[in-house]
Amino acid sequence: DGVRSGLITLAQLRAVPLFDRYRFEAEAQYPGLGAASGQRRLLYESIRRMLSAQVYDVIDATQAALAQARPDSADAVRAAPALVGFSAGMRAQSQELKRFLFQNLYRHPQVVAMTDKARQVVRDLFALYLAQPQQMKPSFAVRAAAAGPEGCARTVADFIAGMTDRYAAREHERLTGLRLLA
Repeated sequence: DGVRSGLITLAQLRAVPLFDRYRFEAEAQYPGLGAASGQRRLLYESIRRMLSAQVYDVIDATQAALAQARPDSADAVRAAPALVGFSAGMRAQSQELKRFLFQNLYRHPQVVAMTDKARQVVRDLFALYLAQPQQMKPSFAVRAAAAGPEGCARTVADFIAGMTDRYAAREHERLTGLRLLA
């Protein structure tokens, strides 16, 4: 999504060894993917390979941990160190990818600004529905009325949690007249 939105580039991702390894493999198998017209397919193929490798790594590392720990009961599993996870090598590579994404995508000024607006939408909707539960869908309004003050807050939270981003934005605009999310 970050590449499609223009917040990060394929060239930036090449600096991440975990991604670049699978990008290289994809280009080696499909030489035309590196061309400008194939950039999107190259990205998808690289990510698909990278995710598959991570899944298989978790499976292999978990099998090895289970073979070593040999738990014979649920209590033995609970007492054992973590049995499910990446191998040490994949964990390190995955953490490097996460650091890259936090620095270059999740903390990108545009993403931070949109996240702040989304938080404001949720805060506003919560306050508005709590003050006027009848503004929610009828089934939730009835539930809120029957639940009393403390239960009303839980009902409002449940209602908001079930919203899509688009629906929340429309409801916010309907109730406040403000368009915070496009």
